[in-house]
Amino acid sequence: MKRIDAIRYGFIGYGLVMATGIIFVFIPASDMVRIGMLCDLPPFEITPVFEYMARGLSFVAFLSGLLMFYFAFHLAEQQRLIRLIGWTALAALPVIVWIHIEVETPAWWLAGDVLGVVLLWLLCFLAGTCLKQV
Repeated sequence: MKRIDAIRYGFIGYGLVMATGIIFVFIPASDMVRIGMLCDLPPFEITPVFEYMARGLSFVAFLSGLLMFYFAFHLAEQQRLIRLIGWTALAALPVIVWIHIEVETPAWWLAGDVLGVVLLWLLCFLAGTCLKQV
């Protein structure tokens, strides 16, 4: 398998994982609470603002997943945008870590977000270097 194909599959996989966020746009609020308990999160009250933010962020994750899936099939045409997204994600990492610290999320959640951002940056970076070799 060529390295560019591996990058392509990486974008597809990343996109599919992110696109699962669509589930959390439509689940009942009681399921949000139950999932939070299963993830060992502190109890929280479902307020309209909380629900708006949770569902809105889930929809943004879904749209981001669709974008990654699109990139998988348009690496050469979208190379500049892919590079911009990778560097922007990496630049946003300190803010993401700060949010986790302020909200006191579990360490596994912070680690997952950091890993996700680093993986996105790596895919974007490698896509550019692989295309230069083609």
